[in-house]
Amino acid sequence: MSAPSPTLDPIKNSNLWHKFQLKGIDSPGTIPKGGVKGFARKTGWDEKKGKGTQGATLTLTSAPPVKGSITLQLFTPTDFSDWDNFVTQVLSINPTQQQAQGLAIFYPAFASIGLTTVVIESYSAPEHQGKGMYHVEIHLIEWQNPPATNITSTASSTAPDDGGSGAPTPVDPRIAALQQQIALLTQAAKAP
Repeated sequence: MSAPSPTLDPIKNSNLWHKFQLKGIDSPGTIPKGGVKGFARKTGWDEKKGKGTQGATLTLTSAPPVKGSITLQLFTPTDFSDWDNFVTQVLSINPTQQQAQGLAIFYPAFASIGLTTVVIESYSAPEHQGKGMYHVEIHLIEWQNPPATNITSTASSTAPDDGGSGAPTPVDPRIAALQQQIALLTQAAKAP
């Protein structure tokens, strides 16, 4: 996730709020009122509440990707040819390529939540809305770099030298080093 930046004033920059850019290409048509839905930055918290206690112990369990949809309205012949080009050049990019690096996105409202890169979850065919107006809907998911390492530690299934503590040595070397220090301190405290 990128750091949030200032949101562009929609009154002074209204032309930037009617379209978005994906992979550097302007979206076709215009975004109607209420056309951007979802896109909330959430945090996954596990709440542990004790009986008869006030409050809870919170544990950060996840930072899920931002998800949402953008509706575009198409109503001119140019909008439809632009839509076909947008599908060909952007929306139909191989999912494996999207997963490898994501697609750069720009829409002024996304600055405050730091949304800069996405993958395409789905997109619709033009749907008739009446009076020559058609809508298409694009569903997007925030692309995030995979973490370099897994910080979750798991206990080893074997019983290597545990320093006399009786606990299995965890796979995470940081925890193993701390357990070794505890074992040494415990032995030193027991010495006459």
